[in-house]
Amino acid sequence: MMKSKHFERELSLIKDPVLRDMTREYLDTWVPEYFWKIGASSSGKYHPIFSQGNGGLVRHTKAVVMFAEELLKMSSYAYMREEYKDYVICACIIHDTCKYGSEAEMDKTAYAEHAPNAANLFDMFCREVWVRPASELLLGAVRSHMGQWSTDKEDRPFTQIDRCVHMADYMASRSFIDIPNLVQEYEMVELDGLGDDLPFVFGGEEE
Repeated sequence: MMKSKHFERELSLIKDPVLRDMTREYLDTWVPEYFWKIGASSSGKYHPIFSQGNGGLVRHTKAVVMFAEELLKMSSYAYMREEYKDYVICACIIHDTCKYGSEAEMDKTAYAEHAPNAANLFDMFCREVWVRPASELLLGAVRSHMGQWSTDKEDRPFTQIDRCVHMADYMASRSFIDIPNLVQEYEMVELDGLGDDLPFVFGGEEE
């Protein structure tokens, strides 16, 4: 079973079929193995309970898309071009795919650069597999999703796309939020056999 099964609903929000297929293939073939099993935070201080433990980072990512979907209904973003809304959803899906490096094994020292690393890996995938570069607007939203906490001042939210992705990620990481259905959805996919061959890994730098 393809790993992107976890994100069927989120992928369906991307209207452009080419970008949707690119994102799906990236999830299935290029995203580091650890992404599918680790929690969103080793300490639990900066992420809610539903994003902790086995599969927590996947559930966090789904929550980010949920918040982005709601933000896109607001007047601040509702009149964006559909192409830009697609970039928002795609950026939310891929923003943490290199949280601890781009290799199969986690590298805790890579956390500080996880935003640009994710942007670079997705762009490399697009160039090598689809023979086309990813949109710089999309990549910029991935690089800047940490907002004021970005290690590089150049990687701060600038465009509407950047701000929407950053705000969605920020809200989804608040410790007081509870979205129980995300755990149920994740467990239903797991029961269907997804990820049985993936080693369970939990941990990372405290964020």
